[in-house]
Amino acid sequence: MLVHYDTSKGGVAMMTKSLALEFGPHNILVNAIAPGGVQTPGASGPTTSQEILQAFSVKIPLRRMGVPDDIAKTALFLVSGMASYMTGSLVVVDGGYLQA
Repeated sequence: MLVHYDTSKGGVAMMTKSLALEFGPHNILVNAIAPGGVQTPGASGPTTSQEILQAFSVKIPLRRMGVPDDIAKTALFLVSGMASYMTGSLVVVDGGYLQA
């Protein structure tokens, strides 16, 4: 069951929106990143086979798992001046997985 995982993701999304409303008048921006599958040591641990990772990658429109740099670039954008009129947003970085 993924109820605890899904509930926490929903909580982060709503907390982001609520904090953006609360802190907006103080010119404080609040945004969140929702990463998809990312190749990390934890994602390719001893219980995860290459076959499982490849089967998951086929479901991603970009046909690859993300790498930590994909998430880092999004974070850099959000903390830069280029995102200065953005608040309360949940940025999904998943190679299009949720679109499929």
